[in-house]
Amino acid sequence: MRTDSQRELNDLTAVQTFYIAILEKSLGHSVPLPAEIAEGVSAPENSAPRVQALKNWLDVLDLAMAPPLMRDCLKSTPTPETAHSLLRYFTDKGSLRSGDRDKMDCIITHLFRTPFQAEGATAPAWQRPEVDSSYFFVAQAALGFLGHLYKLMADLEYERMTPEQTQLMTEFEYLYQELEEFRHFDQIMDSNIVQRVREIKQSLGKSFYHPDALAHLAVWNDVFGRKFDELFHDATTQIRTFAENVQKEGASVLSRLEGDVTVQQLTEVQPGEILAGDYQKSQDDFRKVSKFKKVVDNKRTGRGAASPKSAPAPAPAPAPAPVKVIPTAPNTLAMTPPNQPQPAQPAVPMKPAAPPVRAEVLAVHPSQAVHNAVQEGKIHSARESIKEHVRSAADPKMAHLVTVKKTRITLTPGELEAFRADYQGEKSFRADYATVMMNVVAYLSRMIVEVDEYNQKASSAYLWKPHADALAYLLSTLERLNMEATSVLETARARGLQEKASALQISLDKLRDYARTVSQTLQAAGQSAGV
Repeated sequence: MRTDSQRELNDLTAVQTFYIAILEKSLGHSVPLPAEIAEGVSAPENSAPRVQALKNWLDVLDLAMAPPLMRDCLKSTPTPETAHSLLRYFTDKGSLRSGDRDKMDCIITHLFRTPFQAEGATAPAWQRPEVDSSYFFVAQAALGFLGHLYKLMADLEYERMTPEQTQLMTEFEYLYQELEEFRHFDQIMDSNIVQRVREIKQSLGKSFYHPDALAHLAVWNDVFGRKFDELFHDATTQIRTFAENVQKEGASVLSRLEGDVTVQQLTEVQPGEILAGDYQKSQDDFRKVSKFKKVVDNKRTGRGAASPKSAPAPAPAPAPAPVKVIPTAPNTLAMTPPNQPQPAQPAVPMKPAAPPVRAEVLAVHPSQAVHNAVQEGKIHSARESIKEHVRSAADPKMAHLVTVKKTRITLTPGELEAFRADYQGEKSFRADYATVMMNVVAYLSRMIVEVDEYNQKASSAYLWKPHADALAYLLSTLERLNMEATSVLETARARGLQEKASALQISLDKLRDYARTVSQTLQAAGQSAGV
């Protein structure tokens, strides 16, 4: 409920004027108004019926207002007052419809991208961070924008955020870290990061409209949007350039490049039209661009020249040094401060769990389910990042050396072969074996990153906790991974593939050893929190 009825009436009128102008421009004719709206009620005592009539009318207009249309028209508004009225209108409405959340995303992103400069101030209240800015600058920008939102929403009531929802918002720090690692458009699509963020927004419920949530979401929309557009345009440029070069060499537009992908499909990619549409409706187009980009990359490196059936099996790289995790900076992987005695290292159990984790996710609190989904996404991204490193290494002899934060992981020949192999869509033992092997390495990579982040923030009041939560998830789901690996191990031994079984066992042992570091880190976190 609004505390200022006249301001509410002014906001609703401004929103109606904005909507009508957009619709009339799109339709090419005037929009007929309901009688009670056209006649209007000017007497103060009739303001409540007037407000309710306008709300009902705007509910109808909302159905005709697509988020991309609102986004584009906001860019042409000369002053911020209309966006301010829209902000207060949607906050007061508190709609849980995805379309209304998308419109609010457009509004707050527009406001954030046009920094407000108060009268008498020498600089705007906030500065837009660069795409590669550290999280410190991102947080500072969100804080500055938050103060502006509180002023704009001073007469509004909005639903408070629960502790679970507040904790959920801390996931964005790690989403920014993940975003920083993306170098190609297909990495963004493979990571499913957009859907994970949408799930976070949905889990906020009506608290989505809380200023704290809106401030952080606006910064994310801005930074991610620029990174997405940059990589998307880069991908489409490479696709179209490759198609042009192939045609110059005499290939037909109907020539098949890989699978069902033809040269003509590459030439028909229209980045402007795709980006101008609604994101959800453009999903198929984004996936096609990602697929085309992979085909182009394969052709450039010669990986797609032969069909999967005739391609020789990838040869293992020269055997690297003994399996180990090599810190590149002192104390990077320290489990406890150097001046404290190291506790005994308990064995970390890795026995199969009765119910699989993915089934358990359905029974937990929605915010916890989203947290788990975010962690799964990070594991997937780590695996894809290592795969990209191995397959595109400038020097194939160095492909087995993977840098993770300040640590270098040395891949074994078996791990290297798993990342180099391409069994996508294949249902076979070798595909299962490669998948498990890659997942083991991905888990190790994620643990190293989170331990390093925890150690850097262990002395802070609360910044360490999200990293401890991530480590707890990784440690708890090791049982699921071990169950999958055990099944593959038994199959390998039954088939007499002792070399493959030994290679997988070595990788599991390496992960189990580092899991002890994780266990001790969590113990330290519990002691610091007084648990």
